[in-house]
Amino acid sequence: MTARETALNILSAVDRNTEFSDSILRKHIGRAGISRIDQNLARELVSGVLRQRAKLDWLLDGSLKRGIRSLNSMEANILRLGLYQIAFLNKIPSFAAVNESVELVKRFGRKEIIGLTNAVLRDIIRHEKYLKKPDTGDKIKDTAIEYSHPEWLIQRWARQFGWPDALKMLEFDNSPAPVVVRANRLKISAEVLFEQLKAGGFEPGLSEILPQSIEINNPSGLVDNELFVRGHFYFQDPSAQAAGMLYRARSGHRILDLCAAPGGKASLAAEQAGGGTDIFALDISRQKLKRVKENFTRLGLDSWCLINGDAAEIKFKQSFDLVLADVPCTGLGVIRRRLDLRWRIKESDILRMAELQSRILDNAAKLVKPGGTLVYSTCTVTPEENQDQIEGFLACHPEFSLDAAQKYLPATLVQDGFMATRPPLHKMDGAFAARLIRK
Repeated sequence: MTARETALNILSAVDRNTEFSDSILRKHIGRAGISRIDQNLARELVSGVLRQRAKLDWLLDGSLKRGIRSLNSMEANILRLGLYQIAFLNKIPSFAAVNESVELVKRFGRKEIIGLTNAVLRDIIRHEKYLKKPDTGDKIKDTAIEYSHPEWLIQRWARQFGWPDALKMLEFDNSPAPVVVRANRLKISAEVLFEQLKAGGFEPGLSEILPQSIEINNPSGLVDNELFVRGHFYFQDPSAQAAGMLYRARSGHRILDLCAAPGGKASLAAEQAGGGTDIFALDISRQKLKRVKENFTRLGLDSWCLINGDAAEIKFKQSFDLVLADVPCTGLGVIRRRLDLRWRIKESDILRMAELQSRILDNAAKLVKPGGTLVYSTCTVTPEENQDQIEGFLACHPEFSLDAAQKYLPATLVQDGFMATRPPLHKMDGAFAARLIRK
């Protein structure tokens, strides 16, 4: 199987699957049986097509008499792959992109589409249509095409952040997401891990805001390295690491993670405590709990229990010192990592998620012992899921108070006592967290 065939299969799987593209890509790459060079090319093609899909479709609609909707999913993705190589990958000759696309149609498309694929791509090259900027007369529509985001999201961000900062958000979403890790302090210090990664040729760099956060500039082969296999680090964006600084976990704590998969937040709490904690990891998905188990085992956590249950309904006979509620959300702060998310999320999902989050928070309040801590977090940037959620919770639960985030975090990451990261400003995923104390 070639890199382009692998990319085509992944894109088609994304179209018909409910899983996010990063999960699908990970599964397909692992069983494709292709070289590391081809793996990297397949990742680039998949990421590029998903990231630029609106612009690719706009260009193709201008060259197809009946538009891209006249093609089936496989045929449409072949044309997108070909056009992405022509428009965005200078290292691949245009004639090669056309020839490879025609070969893919011969294998996976209808016979009558073979000539069409060749003609459309060559027409775009001949007239340099890929250099054309959208000019529909509608500022929002043109921006949606150029930056490949849904119109409703651009309108929302323009209202929330102002037009210049909204454009910065769009640009950030279309930038490659770096690989970032945190040291597993149960096994190794961040300083020693940094030196070992450097010696291994992975070109590590330190975050300016969070020195313990290590960015990997040459990640090829990292998951096969002994450092990963032996659990010396965990992949985690700096925004999630920053939220973890609000945990303040201690040895002897009983810790409950209400939405645990894939295990990053709970394992960070265990590392903070230096071991000696009882971790209860809950998730509504039994399948996802398997990954939590894999991560806990690899990281060497020694006292944990996995529970399949609903965070909004679960009951316990005993309360907890620390409850983590990293709740399901729209994920609008991690679009650069989950490239198909921008096409999956609808504006109506914001209120739907906010209602679920409120139910989880209300239940979480009952599980925190007096003097204990509840940390609420999301990976989105909508007020309804973040600040408004906490303000509503505190109004209904006077037994809790906000513990100001600036006591634990760099001031640049704090807004009104909450942790709030803005992607273009902080160069990390958009996220929110609040530390709440039960009186």
